[in-house]
Amino acid sequence: QMAVEFLHELGVPFFKVGSGDTNNFPYLEKTAKKGRPMVISSGMQSMNTMHQVYEIVKPLNPNFCFLQCTSAYPLQPEDVNLRVISAYQSAFPDIPIGYSGHETGIAISVAAVALGAKVVERHVTLDKTWKGSDHQASLEPNELAELVKAIRTVEKAMGSPVKQLLPCEMACNEKLGKSVVAKVAIPEGAVLTLDMLTVKVGEPKGFPPEAIFDLVGQKVKTNIEEDETITEQAVENHVKKVKC
Repeated sequence: QMAVEFLHELGVPFFKVGSGDTNNFPYLEKTAKKGRPMVISSGMQSMNTMHQVYEIVKPLNPNFCFLQCTSAYPLQPEDVNLRVISAYQSAFPDIPIGYSGHETGIAISVAAVALGAKVVERHVTLDKTWKGSDHQASLEPNELAELVKAIRTVEKAMGSPVKQLLPCEMACNEKLGKSVVAKVAIPEGAVLTLDMLTVKVGEPKGFPPEAIFDLVGQKVKTNIEEDETITEQAVENHVKKVKC
């Protein structure tokens, strides 16, 4: 606990609570009362303990986060348990959840970001061959740079949860997007049936493929040749549906 006083006097931007002290509740109380942001690793702990940690820290200092962590050096992929990130997000929805990794390489840390990790902790070394198990689980400077670049790319790629046709897809849609076309020659006045229609790439663009069932039962007001696109102008009393 002397370290807490020393670091507080130094004015550090936040306190990192290592996994070995996460269940040291008096230490947690003392650290939380300093009022600085806290990053709390959860290696070697249980979900029950992490609930206790939350209940201790939250009333004293709401500005903290949990990191999913497995305390093994180097950490094997089968012991990472990235799904705990999702479990923490559900159990503690009002705090950020992150990841503290001791695996080799950067792929798992990047995956943690894709799962929603807001903080990533990795150890850094100048030489992985140096004595001590921690060096094997650390990143060399070039790997750290690669990790940061990959994380920034994934952050951009997370994008929006709204699924829709994007501006960047318009060129492909113009080239490959299909329309409802006449499977056979259709005379003026005919009532459309499903066996008269098919889906192909056609010009000009007509009804999109998803409208094919809506066209069944509608009357056409002009002759339509085989393979000709079914357009709005060819369908009697057509009311265009608005896409949601």
